[in-house]
This record gives sequence, structure tokens and C-alpha cells, in this order.
Amino acid sequence: MGANLIYWKPIAYIERRTYRSLKRAWIGFKIAKQQGNHDKMRYYAEGIQKFERQLRLPVSTFSDIFKEEMEKGLDSTKQKESGDATVNEL
Repeated sequence: MGANLIYWKPIAYIERRTYRSLKRAWIGFKIAKQQGNHDKMRYYAEGIQKFERQLRLPVSTFSDIFKEEMEKGLDSTKQKESGDATVNEL
């Protein structure tokens, strides 16, 4: 009874899983973009960049998404500061 065992390298397996995860992240990003969901777009963009780094691929830039988030963050910070100032004056 000869056993024909197929040996696979764990590194190749991990690489295939990472490529699969990258593909799924791109699909999720595209769906979130169609729905206009910026939180999910940011989540998937960060995942895409992480998987691309792991696979040593050129890392995609999502400057428009991260730029919008930074602008929203600055606007909310300004609102909080102005809101806190009025509360402190009372």
C-alpha cells in the first residue's frame, strides 16, 4: 500500500490565504464604495494595505478616503473645542 502523499509548504499555503483575503478585501471595498459607507471603505482600505505589505506588493494609496476622514476629524475637533468653550463660559 503505497501512500502518495502530497507535501505542501506552509509558506505557500499562507501566501494563498493572504491573496484570497486581499481579493475579499477589494470586493468589500468596492461594495462599501457603491453604498457610500465611508467607515467600511476605510476598514477595507486598511486591510488591503496590510495584505499588500504582507505579500510584498506595491501598496495602494487611498488618499481620498483618508483625506476625507482627516477633514471630518478636524471639523469635529473644532466643533468640540467651540462647544467646550461655550460650556466653560457659563
